[in-house]
Amino acid sequence: MSKKWISVLVSAGLMLGMSQPVNAAASTLDGDGRANASVQPGARATSLSATAGVPAGYTIRGIDVSSHDHNLGPIDWPAVAKDYKFAYIKATEGSTYLNPYFAGDYAAAKSAGLLVGAYHFARPDARDPVTEANFFIDNAKFLKDRQTLVPMVDIEWPYWSGAPTCYGLTTTEFSNWVRAFSNQVKARIGRVPMIYTNTNFWNPCTGNNATFGDHPLDIAGYTTTRPPLPAGWTKEAVWQYAAGNPSQPANYSQNVFNGDYVALTRLTGDPLRTFRTGAAPTLSSRRAG
Repeated sequence: MSKKWISVLVSAGLMLGMSQPVNAAASTLDGDGRANASVQPGARATSLSATAGVPAGYTIRGIDVSSHDHNLGPIDWPAVAKDYKFAYIKATEGSTYLNPYFAGDYAAAKSAGLLVGAYHFARPDARDPVTEANFFIDNAKFLKDRQTLVPMVDIEWPYWSGAPTCYGLTTTEFSNWVRAFSNQVKARIGRVPMIYTNTNFWNPCTGNNATFGDHPLDIAGYTTTRPPLPAGWTKEAVWQYAAGNPSQPANYSQNVFNGDYVALTRLTGDPLRTFRTGAAPTLSSRRAG
């Protein structure tokens, strides 16, 4: 979630599942969204920082970054590659915003030896999932090689003041938006995107829609044990367990992969491998607690 996250999302007026109009001025595509969904609305103040220890049982680490992570200067990708195996980099938001650092970060991260994927910050309030998906894939630099991770869509709380929790969509409208976006990505590259979300957002906004379990899942939960998963999933591919802090140098959002490095490569566009979405056979079935 963006640094603009505010406590209004937990107010009684933002009842889950209700269709509400979106303030057009407030929802201007300014590109400020980033993959930083808290455990629950208002919980970021007590969530784990990026200095938190790696969760027990996970060995493959990754980061995700956006333009915010350039606040203090360029990212040292060779240094990142010493401790991490993969990275997701924000490419786009909505149908007009392109991260100005994306191309450089993407190339540098690959050059450093990381497995790299692009992510898109979804804007369901714009009500045009096909256009968003096309804009994303047009800029995501997805290649069918052994180093490009499957593209990811970041589906989480709005980051601007006064926004309705589910972007003003009903549960049916929201689910249909995600499905249309996913279908268009698959039509373009031959596979569904990874979905990044938080259970406390996904379940209310989709009405506990359990039909997306065939998509790889990146679950956001800033706790010491893996959080509950959204409806439809029995395991995560990636867990974002700690939030980054762009005001501090090299303090990036922290992720772990649920499996070994060979399993991670199944998330790439390697044409020689077959990846069964959401169910890579070497993934474990860890449970919180």
